[in-house]
Amino acid sequence: MEIAFLNSLVVTSPGFYKAEKITLDEVKQWLKHYDGRYKSFIGHKSTAQFLQKLLGIRIEQNRKTFRHMKYQKAICFSLYERYPENVLLTQRDLEKARYQFYLLTRLD
Repeated sequence: MEIAFLNSLVVTSPGFYKAEKITLDEVKQWLKHYDGRYKSFIGHKSTAQFLQKLLGIRIEQNRKTFRHMKYQKAICFSLYERYPENVLLTQRDLEKARYQFYLLTRLD
């Protein structure tokens, strides 16, 4: 099973979940643990480009719906602040923004 990348901390399927704050280094460790098997569900191009630069791996924009499978892990990129509606953040905006990574695991 691959690890998923999401651009928010979101529950996409009914179930029981565990959400843990993780660091950038821990994100990289999880990628190694999965031997680089991941799929992006990052819906915004600028966020995908920012994460690609930050992680040094290819992160594609993908607006498909993610369905969290049993026991699957997802790395969630979450911004601390809410931005006005219809505002598209640039890579520069994201570099200045406060954010947190989470490891979201479906437990059932």
